[in-house]
Amino acid sequence: MPCVHEVTPEHVLGELADIAFAEPGAERGGQAIKVADKLRALELLYKHLGLGDGQTTEGVVIVDES
Repeated sequence: MPCVHEVTPEHVLGELADIAFAEPGAERGGQAIKVADKLRALELLYKHLGLGDGQTTEGVVIVDES
């Protein structure tokens, strides 16, 4: 019988975070992480956290330190 992995939201988010914050070209389980993979993982995390759908009340502050 094949091994069945329990898929939980925490596990999926952890995997996305691993991809999103890996160094480009780094090996992950024998496969290189591509920049496009990082961008997609960051996009999915961004949406999951509600950062781009108007649900958050926090604004963006740009500080010019020059």
